[in-house]
Amino acid sequence: MSDATRTPPLGVPAARITQRIAAVDPPAATAKAQTTSLPVPPSSPSGATISIAPGASRPPSNPHQQSVRPTGSFLRFPQQGSLLVSPRGAYLVHATLGTGEFGAVYEGVGPFDQVYALKMMRPANRPYAEVQAEWAKEVQRLLSVRHPNVVYIYDAFEHNSLFYLALERCDHALKAMLGQPLQDGLTIELARQLLAAVQFLHDNDIVHDDLHPGNVLITHLDRPIVKISDFGISQELRGLPAIRPNVVHHAIMAPEILTTGFTTKQSDLYQVGLLMYWMLVGEPAIPPGMAYADLCRWVAEGEPRRRAEAIGTPLGDLIARMLRRREQFRYTTAREVWSDLRELPGWKARELFPPK
Repeated sequence: MSDATRTPPLGVPAARITQRIAAVDPPAATAKAQTTSLPVPPSSPSGATISIAPGASRPPSNPHQQSVRPTGSFLRFPQQGSLLVSPRGAYLVHATLGTGEFGAVYEGVGPFDQVYALKMMRPANRPYAEVQAEWAKEVQRLLSVRHPNVVYIYDAFEHNSLFYLALERCDHALKAMLGQPLQDGLTIELARQLLAAVQFLHDNDIVHDDLHPGNVLITHLDRPIVKISDFGISQELRGLPAIRPNVVHHAIMAPEILTTGFTTKQSDLYQVGLLMYWMLVGEPAIPPGMAYADLCRWVAEGEPRRRAEAIGTPLGDLIARMLRRREQFRYTTAREVWSDLRELPGWKARELFPPK
């Protein structure tokens, strides 16, 4: 969970910035059923369902109606030893994995003694219905994007007026691997999986828009397995070429956010380019802690691209293309990026991860 600052995109009216709208159904006419079952899409490996407590995914049909449900600072957040109850079973909280402005993630043991990552939607002094709608949106997004490189959702529930997702537990975030240069082969392998997930999202008209080292998780098997997480601010293009995001994580914002206030599929590729630069060099292309005005100038003047060009290798040149200021001069798709990546010596040699 990222604790980095997110700022509104430039040129967006304040009233629109504060909205976090989720497409959810109106309240049910009756309360006869104890749970509502959301079917897993056909691409799921199983025919399981996720049971959500009644009303949990349905804010009031009148968006101006004020909710009396508590979401203030008096709510009791989970601690070690807390028991969270879902219609599918109970989860015992073991530890806090990370916290941020809009959420927190805990490690917990749930049904059948399985270990999970329990993501809580942090109220942050927002109305109950707004937090509820944001939670419902992320649930639906995760249910619709089953992919080996996207974190898997097992359960979604409300407990004591707080909303939770039970997700697969990964070993750590990509951030834990950064700080020193990675070998070309490892950088390309991680980028390969990341690009596969991004292409899958784009094929389904979804822009993640928040690809930073805290949202890229790693599970270690015979090789590191990438898992993209946190779809809280992702966007559905619905056939549009671009969309205005609700919020922007300014440390990874693409140049088009500055010039137009809109994000596109190429914005995700720009963010992947920033991740690849960080993996390869050991430090970010956009220095952390930079003042917002300086950061805007840094991005607008194309400094990340120049830094990638200064690497002076074929992989550095490829990353530089991903970091070009104008979208039309970047790669068009993640598939196109991989077409060039797989031709580089760092992949063809396959010293770290030989073909099976």
